Amino acid sequence: MNKKGFSLIELLIVIVIIGIIVIIAVPSLLESKRAAQATAAQATLRNIASAQVAYSSKSTNRTYGDLGDLASQAFLDARFSSGTADFDGYTFSGTATTTFFTVTAGAQDTANPNFYINHSMVVHYCTNDDPVR
Repeated sequence: MNKKGFSLIELLIVIVIIGIIVIIAVPSLLESKRAAQATAAQATLRNIASAQVAYSSKSTNRTYGDLGDLASQAFLDARFSSGTADFDGYTFSGTATTTFFTVTAGAQDTANPNFYINHSMVVHYCTNDDPVR
């Protein structure tokens, strides 16, 4: 007897193997996505800090501006025109005075860390319980 094709058992074994591979791969892929979002948020904070310095050097009274001011003067793109921006899994918001600024990156996914940067130009890690300094 000449059989062609696969038996049901063989197909089930292949499906189980594929399922095991998926179970192993998905958490790694999700962690990679979280790490990429955190890295992108830190880079965005550094870009915003650079924009703050440029804005301050161009302003007549050497003050820092909020995110909306920076966007209106083309130091940041239009995503920041409302004063906050949501992208890359984070919400960016900030405050500014004549002598200092603070910009926060709040994670939209609780598994991601929160970050902030201020006039010290250093990106800081903070938790939901940690106040921004």
